Amino acid sequence: MIMKNLRNNASLLDNMLHKTPRKQNQAQCVLNKATLTVLTLLALVVAPNIVLAKPLSSDAATIAELTILSGGDRMPGLIYIAAGKGPHPTAVFLHGYPGNERSLDVAQAARAAGWNAVYFNYRGAWGAEGEFSFMNAEADVQSTLKYLSDPDNATRLRIDPKQLSLVGHSLGGHMSVAGMLDNENVRCAVAYDGVNIGAWAVSDTLWSDYSDTLFMLKDWSGAKSISEVDAHRAKFDLVPRLRSLGERHMLILAADTQVIPMEQHITPIVDTVRQQSPSQLEYHVIQDDHSFSSNRKAVTELTISFLNRRCLVK
Repeated sequence: MIMKNLRNNASLLDNMLHKTPRKQNQAQCVLNKATLTVLTLLALVVAPNIVLAKPLSSDAATIAELTILSGGDRMPGLIYIAAGKGPHPTAVFLHGYPGNERSLDVAQAARAAGWNAVYFNYRGAWGAEGEFSFMNAEADVQSTLKYLSDPDNATRLRIDPKQLSLVGHSLGGHMSVAGMLDNENVRCAVAYDGVNIGAWAVSDTLWSDYSDTLFMLKDWSGAKSISEVDAHRAKFDLVPRLRSLGERHMLILAADTQVIPMEQHITPIVDTVRQQSPSQLEYHVIQDDHSFSSNRKAVTELTISFLNRRCLVK
């Protein structure tokens, strides 16, 4: 039908050109014919796209916006929904401090591998309502897990609430491990060059100065970061919390940079898990910057392999 209409319109325009009065300027005729040619070619280019813009099946891969409540505040999020009726295993991706690296390339690859992938911003971060803090961020992870496990949401988003895992970078690495340890329904945690907030040396003026620049974190400052870590250091420390690991699994990737010093943040966690549950840890050191900028393919492949081998209900 589209091509028929195009031929009819082209014929009509051609007739109009041939009926042009003899006295019409020859240059105008050339211009009109050129216009006809351009319009016809444009229509031929657009037509195939119109034909392809048909409704997708209800089981196709798709994306949906999420509004997740935490402490009465709204956090914006999204979910990449995998193809198929589901329900699908689901990985929640947790951003760092402040969240420039969001690992959405890995999230897209996870969807292609049959996983749903969820991303959200903590309260007070990047436009989310509420106030940012480390304690709030830990609670926000639990609020998100509760949202995804709600029967109505799980059905609508094709989520299997028995197969939830957490993946985080930097601060998100802490939130991933803490989120799993605080929730028995989470099967796995993946930490990319993750921090242990309880091990942070808050006396470092570089840390405080950097925190003062993070305007995208609402009502936040270097002084607040120091005060919160000092007040809750024991609660934040992941090492003693690893007692609740149970039979769950962890993947830790370290970049070995001074952004997150390994001996301070990562090695104590690795050593503790190896002592109590060595078969439940996969650990790799990748010589790169803090975001693994030159090794995104390796990060993606290690993550998808780990999720499929260690985190599915069998």
